[in-house]
Amino acid sequence: MASSIIPLTEVPTIALLYKLKHLIPAASPAVSTPSQPFNDTICHITCDITKLEVDCIVNAANSSLLGGGGVDGAIHRLAGPNLVRECRTLGGCATGDAKITDAYRLPCRKIVHTVGPVYWTEEERKPGQAEALLQSCYARSLEVAVSSGLRSIAFSSISTGIYGYPSMKAAEVALRTVRNFLGSNPQVLDRVIFCTFEKKDERAYQTLIPEYFPPTEQDLSQSSSKEQPTNPPEPEATSLSASETLAAKLPDPPTVDPATEGQPGTKKQKTGSDPAESRSASRDDERSEDGWERVERTEKPAGDSLDDDPVELHAPSAADVQSVVSSTADLEESASLEGKQRK
Repeated sequence: MASSIIPLTEVPTIALLYKLKHLIPAASPAVSTPSQPFNDTICHITCDITKLEVDCIVNAANSSLLGGGGVDGAIHRLAGPNLVRECRTLGGCATGDAKITDAYRLPCRKIVHTVGPVYWTEEERKPGQAEALLQSCYARSLEVAVSSGLRSIAFSSISTGIYGYPSMKAAEVALRTVRNFLGSNPQVLDRVIFCTFEKKDERAYQTLIPEYFPPTEQDLSQSSSKEQPTNPPEPEATSLSASETLAAKLPDPPTVDPATEGQPGTKKQKTGSDPAESRSASRDDERSEDGWERVERTEKPAGDSLDDDPVELHAPSAADVQSVVSSTADLEESASLEGKQRK
């Protein structure tokens, strides 16, 4: 697992994403005043959150805090049995609240556990209740992290899985809450990372980050520095090489369908169809549209054994049923998102 750890220095800020044109400025952003400190603090990355070497990650937990499915189950499994032992001492957690534990086998230092709302259940009880509870999840997680002396925090997409919260609406709540918190508490955090895993969440953040964190002139003016480098850096400036190295690694957005990679340029195309070559091309096509490799969905550490305390599982609840209902909302949301991206 150590070889796949992602250090904080390799997580791109949105200032860097604007520079590389991985984020497209909004035509009429919801926030009209850009902020360079904000853009140097906010990050977005699509990866497995359990690989991030940051001060803390935020787990989308259930109210028992004893483990479940999705990211919650992955965090408990990879952190090891001591995590569930500590969680048993916390007495659960209310929806909208957050509690903190050690991270044990994970590369991060701490885990903030927050319980998101079940979208349709809360909306049926009281319109707007789901939004208020989700906003509380982000605000309380930030407060807990700062009060614990932590400087970097990575959020998973809270409630957008089986709890059925539409990805676009959830991302809007997250971005607005984080911006308000940073505005009221300047310089308390070095990095706030939105870590997405599902494609629908990734697209939501790519669309809405420019709305709430528009680019500065500095972000846009640096966009040509990759093609036209200036003088080589002085030896004492090598501490800045991490972001430049990342900039060199990140690909430019594709403008045409990707061709099959790894084939010698001098070979002529065969007239027949080779099944082995077709399988190889299919594997190459599994790369995502923006050039990032797809992350592994599961990874079971070699050290786990049957002697470890099992994560407690619970019978299916009403939330399981809501995941089916929420798929319709996600489909409508995806269609709306595609319309925005064409503008």
